Amino acid sequence: TGKEQTLTIPVNGTYKLETWGAQGGSYSSTYPGGYGAYSYGNIQLNKNDILYITAGGAGSYLQSANVAAIPYDGGHNGGGKGCHGGDLNAATYGFIDGGGSGGGATHIATKSGLLTSLENYKSSILIVSGAGGGASYSSYGLYGARSGGSGGGIEGNKGTAIYTTSYSNGGTQTSGGAFGAGGWRTLWSTGGAGGGYYGGTYANSHSGSGGSGYIGNSSLTNKGMYCYNC
Repeated sequence: TGKEQTLTIPVNGTYKLETWGAQGGSYSSTYPGGYGAYSYGNIQLNKNDILYITAGGAGSYLQSANVAAIPYDGGHNGGGKGCHGGDLNAATYGFIDGGGSGGGATHIATKSGLLTSLENYKSSILIVSGAGGGASYSSYGLYGARSGGSGGGIEGNKGTAIYTTSYSNGGTQTSGGAFGAGGWRTLWSTGGAGGGYYGGTYANSHSGSGGSGYIGNSSLTNKGMYCYNC
């Protein structure tokens, strides 16, 4: 929905929480944005307790030629921005570049707010699912497309290089692009990272990396996290 939702608990009991992170922006079905991860756990709740639920928004993908690099928004709840536009010499050489935006994390908490606003209230966070990073593409030198890194449990998957030797790391339990948000940069074929407990990082001319999940709240039992290809 792109906005927070609330649930007032109707009766005392044991409840199962399940969350899925959003997918990053896809270049194509062959080169998709990173997939969101899955987290689950049981918790004892009392009548009239209030849960604040924010579902992550999917990333998107834009590409263009003969324009300067232009950023655009990532998925709701911390997806890193994507970027589209030609290279510096696009008007002469017609490079076509694009970096998809990152997907947003999904979380449930006992306090209202986006995940980024809860860094100083971590005890209120019950569960988080990391999101995937955006795919990327460049026609420069016929380098082609790269899939985004998927969201993680403990750690998100790395992004993939197009024509550089560096790489973008997924978010972990203690570090990443930022708490609750994926990293990004206004640079042509650089994909935005996925949101998460800690969002993924970016690297120039890379697809975006995935954000991490979180099930560390001591109130959760019978809990786990799963992620695609990690």
